[in-house]
Amino acid sequence: MEQANPAKTQVSLFHLRNYNAGRKLSLKWNDVSLKHCDHPVYLGITLDRTLSYKQHVQKVKGKVGTRNNLLRKLANSTWGANSSTLRSTALALCYSAAEYACPVWGRSSHTKKVDAALNDSCRCITGCLKPTNVDSLHSLAGIAPSDVRRTVASRTECSRQVEDTRHPLYSHQPAPTRLKSRKSFLHTVQPLSQPPHSTRVILWEEKRSENHHHEKLPIPTKEQLPPGHRCDWKTWKSLNRLRTGVGRCKYNMNKWGYTDDTDTNCECGTSVQSMSHLLRCPLLNDQCCLEDLVAANEKALQCAKAWQSI
Repeated sequence: MEQANPAKTQVSLFHLRNYNAGRKLSLKWNDVSLKHCDHPVYLGITLDRTLSYKQHVQKVKGKVGTRNNLLRKLANSTWGANSSTLRSTALALCYSAAEYACPVWGRSSHTKKVDAALNDSCRCITGCLKPTNVDSLHSLAGIAPSDVRRTVASRTECSRQVEDTRHPLYSHQPAPTRLKSRKSFLHTVQPLSQPPHSTRVILWEEKRSENHHHEKLPIPTKEQLPPGHRCDWKTWKSLNRLRTGVGRCKYNMNKWGYTDDTDTNCECGTSVQSMSHLLRCPLLNDQCCLEDLVAANEKALQCAKAWQSI
C-alpha cells in the first residue's frame, strides 16, 4: 500500500460558525506542516467551509458561459445551423458541464446562477430575445427546466445506490448529517418509480401548472423540438418570436429605448406595429393566430417568413 505524501496533503475545516470563519488548522505530519485550504477540490467539486457550494456554482456558470460562446458561433441574427443541431450541441456541451455531480450541489441556494447560463443556451437554440418568458424558452427548446433535471438526476443516482448490486455504494448507509442545514440528496429524494425521461416530463408539467404568473404557450411539455423546427434558421427564429410575443417590432423597440422615433405605426398605416398586429397585418396574404403558430402550419410559416426581420 502506497503511503500518502504530506507535501501534497491539504486540510480543511467545515463548520457553520461565522465568528470562526477565519480560523485555520495548524497540523503536522511527519514534521511536515500541512497546508490549510479554504476551498479544496475533490473529484471536480469545489468545497467550502459551509458546504454552500458557492465557489463551485460560480465555476460551473463560467464553464457554461464559455460553451455558450461556442454555441453562438453556430447561429446569429441572419444565419444559423439547424435547430436540432443547436439543441444537440447545447445538451452535449452546456448541459453536460452544468449537471456534472449535480446531486451533490443541486440543493445549493446559488444554483440560479447556473440556471441563468442555461437559459442563455435555450435562447441560442430558439433565437428568442432576453425579455422572453423562461417557461416559454424551455417549451420551445424541448428541454426540461434546470431544477427539474437536477432533481431527476438526484433520484436516478439514489435509485442506482438502492437497486443496482454492482454499484460501489450499494446497501451503503449514509453518514449522519454533521452540518444541520446541509442534507445529502440520499436523505431528501426518493428513488425513481418511472424512467428518467417520463419523470422529467411529469415534474415539468407539475411546475408549469403551479406557475400562474405568466401566460403559458399551448405547447405540450415534451423533450423534443416543437413543430417548425425543420425550417431554416431565420424562419425558425421569427416563428418563435411571434409565438412568445417578444420581438423587435416598432412598438417594442421604442418601449425598450432602442429607437428615438416616436412613429410606431406599421407600414400598412392602420395600426401600431405590435407583435399581435403582425399576425393580422393587411400586408400579409393570410392572417394567422396563436394556434396556427403553435401548429406551424402554412399560414404561420408564411407569416414568419414575412417578418424575418423582427
